[in-house]
Amino acid sequence: MARKNEVRNRAESRFKARRKKVLSRIKGEAAIFCSAAETTRSRDLQYSFHQNSDFFYLTGFEEPDAVLLLLGGTKGPRSVLFLRERSPEFERWIGPRLGTKRAQKKFEIDEVLPIDTLSKRLPKLLAPVLQTTGVVHFTPGLRKEIDELIWSGFSSPVNPRPGNPNTIKDARLLTSEMRLKKDRDEIRAIRHACDITAESFWKLARSLNTVKSERHAARILESSFSEFGGHGIAFETIVASGKHATTLHHHPTFQPLWKRELVLIDAGASYNGYCADITRTFPASGTFSSNQALVYDVVHNALVRATRKVAPGRTLDQIHQAAVSAITSGLVALGVLEGTVRELIALEAYKPFFMHRTSHWLGIDVHDISPISLNGKVIPSHKIPLEPGYVFTIEPGLYFDPKDKSVPVEFRGIGIRLENDILVTNSGYEILTEQIPTERSEVEKIFT
Repeated sequence: MARKNEVRNRAESRFKARRKKVLSRIKGEAAIFCSAAETTRSRDLQYSFHQNSDFFYLTGFEEPDAVLLLLGGTKGPRSVLFLRERSPEFERWIGPRLGTKRAQKKFEIDEVLPIDTLSKRLPKLLAPVLQTTGVVHFTPGLRKEIDELIWSGFSSPVNPRPGNPNTIKDARLLTSEMRLKKDRDEIRAIRHACDITAESFWKLARSLNTVKSERHAARILESSFSEFGGHGIAFETIVASGKHATTLHHHPTFQPLWKRELVLIDAGASYNGYCADITRTFPASGTFSSNQALVYDVVHNALVRATRKVAPGRTLDQIHQAAVSAITSGLVALGVLEGTVRELIALEAYKPFFMHRTSHWLGIDVHDISPISLNGKVIPSHKIPLEPGYVFTIEPGLYFDPKDKSVPVEFRGIGIRLENDILVTNSGYEILTEQIPTERSEVEKIFT
């Protein structure tokens, strides 16, 4: 029990440290972060709630209808959390709320207030900031009622209103750089999410010959996430059989997994708010046909060559270029393209068959946020130099449209993608998803 409390306290202190870091960047200013809103599915049913990522990053709080206010360099409270009060009637139907009394201690917040006091209390709390810099960091578009409250300060047709904001900055710019580099606890959560996902892939692969359809496979996989301790799915599971695999984000249907076809599975469990993202392409029969093997080996070679490029100081763009070079060389070898690799890359001749980038950042979001500037300079995400603690995916693929007559007939309808999750280390990298093999002969051994 003592050990469990120690872990919990460390996690809660981690959120406080993050808020402190934001506060150090907004001296004389204020920042407002909103929770996500509940969304009605139909009548009295709601979609499954998913917390706003920045709000979760700074609080760890997973209830809707909440607002975090950070006041930089002012007297009085520097962090204020507005949330729903406890309600016996609500809790009888839906479940317990944390409430203001327990939240202050749990989250180490200076002040916790009921959310229904926001419109009255927010202007008073903001007053010291608005009388000096007038700068508020806020991301509009998340909560209509909060947007209206903030915009009301600008609603003077005559002149700026004293005591109201005069500058709005996107609050995501405060957290995006912080979120890019993962701390020890974040890496632990991502690694565990990867372990859960990999174990679930193993279990599904071993029983693939008994699966009735794409949708059946997806539900088996998601059930295994729960069985192995996952907290949810990182994104909607993709299971694509046969020609469906040439559609990048195919939604699982009741199509059977035909034994002579490939099955592309792209899925990830979430754990403590962090995501895994694995893609594997399996032969439903347990053995690749000769044509499937040829295409698979091209994609696998691209995965290997791209991964070898990972090192501190390198960029996602350099990793992508390694994958593109391998894919283009493979397309020439398959007889899909003609010409020199250099010329074909310059013409982007590979793009009809490999149309996406090779990598994306991974963290609280499966396509995690990255800063638009570093050290005051605007920098595209794919040109950010890698550092230890960065986590991202590598996922090359080939997708041959079944109706594309420019592709040799024996390859039409084949879609293959392979994806690993990568942690940058001081000496190079760690493949967090290597428990599920990608080399073709090793994949076939799963089925024996």
